[in-house]
Amino acid sequence: MIEELEKKYDEFKSVIDVLPVNTKASKKRKLGYLEEAEKEDKKIVKVLKKELEKRLNQFDNIKVSSNIKKIEEELEKCNILNEWNNYNTPYEKMHLDYYLYQLDRYYKEDLTSVNECIRKILESFNNVNIKLTSKDFDYNIYSKSYIESILNNTPDKDLIDIFEDLYWKNSDIIKLIGLNFRSIYLRYEKKITKYYEDRHKEFLKNHNDNELYQMRLKLNSELNMYIGRDYCLNFNKFKDGDYKLADFNDIEKKISKYFSKESYNYYTLIELYNLLKEYKLLLKYKYLLEDMKTKLNNKKDLKNARNNVLKKLKKEEGKLKKLSSKQGGKKKVDEKWLFDYNTSINTISDLFKELDNANLDNLVFTKLSQDSSILEVFKLICSNYLYFVNKTEENNEELQILNIDEDYEELKEFINNSVFNLINNIALLEEKQMKQIIIDKYKLENITLTIDSLLPDSIDTTIEEIKNLINYEDVIASGINLDDIDLFIEYSKMNNK
Repeated sequence: MIEELEKKYDEFKSVIDVLPVNTKASKKRKLGYLEEAEKEDKKIVKVLKKELEKRLNQFDNIKVSSNIKKIEEELEKCNILNEWNNYNTPYEKMHLDYYLYQLDRYYKEDLTSVNECIRKILESFNNVNIKLTSKDFDYNIYSKSYIESILNNTPDKDLIDIFEDLYWKNSDIIKLIGLNFRSIYLRYEKKITKYYEDRHKEFLKNHNDNELYQMRLKLNSELNMYIGRDYCLNFNKFKDGDYKLADFNDIEKKISKYFSKESYNYYTLIELYNLLKEYKLLLKYKYLLEDMKTKLNNKKDLKNARNNVLKKLKKEEGKLKKLSSKQGGKKKVDEKWLFDYNTSINTISDLFKELDNANLDNLVFTKLSQDSSILEVFKLICSNYLYFVNKTEENNEELQILNIDEDYEELKEFINNSVFNLINNIALLEEKQMKQIIIDKYKLENITLTIDSLLPDSIDTTIEEIKNLINYEDVIASGINLDDIDLFIEYSKMNNK
């Protein structure tokens, strides 16, 4: 239709340009000709508007494929695999590492978040059949009193006044609650461990861990395909500005940057994209891998680290409980008692930090070996929130905890739900020229990667360019016509003026 209109316009212009206007009669004829053309144009506009509405109507009432929701529901069933994670302890399975870190963050900022965090920790114990009471909190009478108020479901607005009163009696009340929770976990550790072991045995009567893991990988692959090629989701990405038509201009040129005609296909794109993301992990988390190398190279020194810290803790807790027993009596505590009590609390706090490191060292000692692959090491890393956070903060003090949390969740998602070709086949302690291995592999397949394209400053651009080609193939496969998208965008702009 566009070609027809252009031809008609050219013909009209060639005629109108040569019409004489040197007399009144000729001017009148030309004006009549223009009026007729205007009437004809209005008819054409009506036809065009009707055609435009027809094309735009195809975007009305489009819905996301029901297959996506079905696959997501199937994936939910695979979440139990997180409970059988071989690279963490019941402490992490209960999410105590996360909750207690958050409690430590919030206690000087937001009492509502503190209370919510405490409730979640209590619920975590309840979920493993351990119902805590205020009697379990034996570090301090004031923290015990506050926990009792929470256990009695006291409304948050009333907890403010209770906390205010107790705070002036001991300003470390939340810190003491956190330490006491950690002590309680150790007290019940054997029982909690047995709870998870029994659940796993029961699960294995009707399931297989590896089969469930393979099913999760398969479902994730299918989900990514359906999401990538869903008509409605792709349309919304254009509508919301996540995709731009300019991204798909000169697509042949963008393809030829990396691929020959023979080597270019969708599945090779996906494989290359995933492998580049694997390689990026080696760059982004070099500081974690180097720390793990150090631990593995000194593995023999990690053997009794946890037991040694637990012995110190047991001894120091004995001192603390003797001191705590003098609280609340008729006799007023003196300055020496206060000094001894605070010293004991600070020692216990330091020992629990030491225990965090010892717990990780114990996992390295029991779960990893000199031959462990980089993937196995990453599985251990992303199964231990505290280790990831502490090392990341050491590596970059300017990072906010929200950014660290996002990185942690992204790493965990990628490690648990991806198929690997690189980091699963190379041991952490192997000295390999990774860039050259990748370049040589794809050179054999007529795919061009360069050293520069894999440098830390350029890897994101390389990944983005490959992802853009995947997006293009997904959009075309979803049935979307890019000309119609262009029409929709232009029409939207006209309506917004």
